[in-house]
Amino acid sequence: MPKNINFDKLSHQPAYRVVSEKIRNAIVSGEIKTGELLPTETTLAEQFGVTRSTIREAIRLLEHGGMLGRADRKRLVVTLPQTDTVGRSVSSALLMHRVTYEELWQVAMGLEPLASKLACSTATAKDKQRLTANLVHTAEVMDNHDALLEAEIEFHDLLANATHNSALLLARAPLNELFYPAAWGAVIRALSPGKRILVAHQHIYGAICANNPDKAEEWMKKHMLDFRRGIEMGNLGFNEPVKG
Repeated sequence: MPKNINFDKLSHQPAYRVVSEKIRNAIVSGEIKTGELLPTETTLAEQFGVTRSTIREAIRLLEHGGMLGRADRKRLVVTLPQTDTVGRSVSSALLMHRVTYEELWQVAMGLEPLASKLACSTATAKDKQRLTANLVHTAEVMDNHDALLEAEIEFHDLLANATHNSALLLARAPLNELFYPAAWGAVIRALSPGKRILVAHQHIYGAICANNPDKAEEWMKKHMLDFRRGIEMGNLGFNEPVKG
């Protein structure tokens, strides 16, 4: 006797999702390049054999994902998804997966020392000027918790930007959305660690200017370990799910 197997019915995606995926594939493959205009809604509707309302829904998905933007009121242009758009999208997924602060710290512990190391060979004169300005500002606001938090996050952002590595920037985008504002904020409010933050930043910056990747990486690891101790002392709830 043949084995009794029950197969699920084939699922049929809504037409707008099929259209959206086909346009997305054309963009990702380079068939439609960044900066190029998309055909009009009428043309797309004719090509796909669907209604204009279906095209509008497909376009809405791609706009939300940052792959399309408005060239004008009627025309759409292919755009590179911005880091903040990617960060928000991934952050939503992380919240739904109930990712903990510790898990995000583990990711940060990998990315931030890497950024420091890479920046030694990639940071431009302009990058170093911005880091210098950040250090000066940090020294001025060490007793102002809100301003210190902004300066701390900015330092890490400037350092990441100095790598000119798009993969790294996109990978760390969710950290700016979920982790750093809450975690660094808790540490700063609980411990007022302005001097420790400034010293670590100065050593990292000095190593970058001296093109010493090992020292830059070492000091960032120290900085991130110090950060973890601060989180634990600040009773943030290191093993608790991140809050949006």
